[in-house]
Amino acid sequence: METGRKKSRSVNPSLSHPLQLLPGAGRLGELWTRGNGRASAATGAWYIRCGSGGPAAERTRMSVPAEQQRFAIQDSDGGLRPPRVGVIIDKFDAARGGAAVYTRDLVAWLVDRCFEVHVVARNVGEQERRLPCVCHEVRSRYGGHDFAAAGSECLAALAIDVSHDMGVAVGCDVFQSHVGSPVACQMGMDAAMPWWYRHARRLVQGPRRRRIRGLAAQQFGSPNSLFIAVSQRVANDLQRLQGVPPNRIRIIHNGVDIDHFDSQRHVAAGVAIRRRLGIDADDVIVIVVAHNHRLKGVHVVSHAVRRLRREGLPVRLLVCGTPQPGSSCGRAVSDWVLQAGSVIDTAPFYAAADIAVQASFYDACSLATLESLASGLPVITTRANGAAELITPGRDGIVLDDPADVTALTAALRTLAVDRLGRMSMGRAARRSAAAHAREGTFAAVVGVYAEVLASKGRTLVTLAAPDRLLRPWAA
Repeated sequence: METGRKKSRSVNPSLSHPLQLLPGAGRLGELWTRGNGRASAATGAWYIRCGSGGPAAERTRMSVPAEQQRFAIQDSDGGLRPPRVGVIIDKFDAARGGAAVYTRDLVAWLVDRCFEVHVVARNVGEQERRLPCVCHEVRSRYGGHDFAAAGSECLAALAIDVSHDMGVAVGCDVFQSHVGSPVACQMGMDAAMPWWYRHARRLVQGPRRRRIRGLAAQQFGSPNSLFIAVSQRVANDLQRLQGVPPNRIRIIHNGVDIDHFDSQRHVAAGVAIRRRLGIDADDVIVIVVAHNHRLKGVHVVSHAVRRLRREGLPVRLLVCGTPQPGSSCGRAVSDWVLQAGSVIDTAPFYAAADIAVQASFYDACSLATLESLASGLPVITTRANGAAELITPGRDGIVLDDPADVTALTAALRTLAVDRLGRMSMGRAARRSAAAHAREGTFAAVVGVYAEVLASKGRTLVTLAAPDRLLRPWAA
């Protein structure tokens, strides 16, 4: 590997040293997120030391409730140590989309449960730099194969227990592509384009598509990886289009932070957003959260809202996500289209909305859909969205067969727009449905996959729940 092609560095100076498990009397107590801790003779607690120094002179201590489970690896001699997990992602920045949001939340959850987490990425966001993990920024000249090789090399040098790839590297223990099948995603993108544009796009992007498919063949052909599919749809695509054996696929739907995406906690912020954007009290706000506007069907939603406006309904469209070129952010683009641009926290915007739409031509399992449900919004989506598997049509949302069917989407929006009580009833049901898919359950299932990987390597992942007793191993 060319030395000038890759540059790896830790971007969190306060975490320049690996997490260390200090000896104690055998129970978990407090997590030190700044500075060095030491074992307490009074409590016999274990402390996690995250290195010293950093910009903050103040040392912060965070109490860990004893009833929460913590994890450790039990060595052959009976000793316990923190599990070392390496996560690799292209852009570790929650402002870049759902995959980065998921990764950020997973990393924070793992660290809170005494995992030592290393993140390898090309870019690291400002908020992510503050997480109590060790980030390695890998500079690669190009994306795709170049970063896959450079990132995999950096990850291999960390001597970790479990490597978790978010869809960018090759040969990791766990592979979780948040776009699902690259082939299926490309097919969805083609379907979202005008018919006259598809052929030209295939010609222009031919070499790029071949590179993507070549990298995907290596990723999904890895004989020792376990593959996390974020929906049944993705699992089917991995078998049908990528040739992954079904016995190597684990289906784990995305989860959502139920507490944070509670619209009752963001009422004031939602009111402020409506006031800032000039939204009247009678306006029905349709929210779309999308970075790839074409793939997520923003153009279809726009056509449907325009039709309802012509019928005299006070419906307006609010778009959160990467803006289209030439559009204005943070204000009204027209009298019925509002462009918020990229936002770090979408919860206040859901609180400002009345209906959520995700008219996806392809989506592995939209986090925006789950966030909308948790926010108590009725959701309209399509069967091309893996998150549609979690919706009961007519009760907590509406699922459309064809993402390009503007007439069907218009009818669904009209039904909800004119029936305020119906919207509220469906929103309450949506909130209850989302509660069954809290992120804690999702991340615990991911740890279950880690346990499978460790068991195949002859290591045992154990849970520590009550202060004075060691519970059963994860791996049976």
